[in-house]
Amino acid sequence: MTAPTVDLAFFRRLFDLHEDESPRAVVEAAGRISPATRMLVVTAAVREGVIGTGSADEVRRLAERTAFYSRLRRTAEPLGARPVKGFALAPWYPDDLPRPMNDIDLVVPDRTALWRVVGALAAEYGPTEMDLTMFGAEGRHFLVTLSWPAADPLLDYDPRVEIFTCALTGDGGAVPLRPRLPDDPVAAGLLAVAEERFERPFNAKDLVDVMMTLTPERDVDIPRLARLADEFRLAPELLELLRQWADVDPEGAARLDALFKDLDPAAVREVRRREEWLSEDTGPSGPDDPRTLHYGMRLTPVAPGPRPGRAPEAAEPYGFEAGSLLLTPVADFLLVPGELVAPALYEAALTALADLGPRG
Repeated sequence: MTAPTVDLAFFRRLFDLHEDESPRAVVEAAGRISPATRMLVVTAAVREGVIGTGSADEVRRLAERTAFYSRLRRTAEPLGARPVKGFALAPWYPDDLPRPMNDIDLVVPDRTALWRVVGALAAEYGPTEMDLTMFGAEGRHFLVTLSWPAADPLLDYDPRVEIFTCALTGDGGAVPLRPRLPDDPVAAGLLAVAEERFERPFNAKDLVDVMMTLTPERDVDIPRLARLADEFRLAPELLELLRQWADVDPEGAARLDALFKDLDPAAVREVRRREEWLSEDTGPSGPDDPRTLHYGMRLTPVAPGPRPGRAPEAAEPYGFEAGSLLLTPVADFLLVPGELVAPALYEAALTALADLGPRG
């Protein structure tokens, strides 16, 4: 038994296009789903020798972006970072069908590792932008995003790395934060894809991720995978994803029929648990609730190296009369509850930061 070939014919079937539709029509259909799906179809077309000057340049930029992400990963991993989602799945793709990645995601074990990784990446690669999200007033968990200008600002997303202290952030409600992924690479990859369902519907790229993960030659510990999906509160999402996979690869899915049977009762239990939780929930309980998000409005440029007066492996909160600052090793932020910031608060934050002076 072999997995379906990921080619233009496969995508025509997946997108419900006529078998004689042109490669351009297939690429356009993919683009209506997502940029990454479009790029996956472009690379599939290139495998069949369908390429032009513009698409050749897109493929070249994809290779350069992927190589840049590999360098980021090599810098971050010795400091405690672990790749999740795209970069964890990419090794299972064939060399001539690279997995497109608009960004890369890294998870670190704690806040010390977070700032160590952020500092190292800022020092070595000089990002131009930095965004920050803090979960709860005490900052138990953070998401820090570093980004660089795109090679083609009209066609490409800015290269971006997202560094989490929490591997799975849930749905902002009944499904909680889960700081760690399982060690099993198959489970970790599939659960990370399943988690995407909280942000958007599954799409063609997700199904190809499943196909590349669950190839016939790869051993799958079915009871363990079902148990981990239950433990990580993702049985409904994983079951939905696998059912969509079964629609395009029925023979492959039939090989794992036991997994569907194990996931079905776990999904029913999880849906019931969420319904019960929602019936009792009254919303975030206060500023320390991890569902209470604080966003960082950057007040200083992203430093290309260690900053005088800033601890290299910690972020220091500082309260002033009108709000709160977060002083990090590479940039300082005003913490705000939403996207809109009153000009008076912004000016007060700059004044408070200036009054602090160097922090030794």
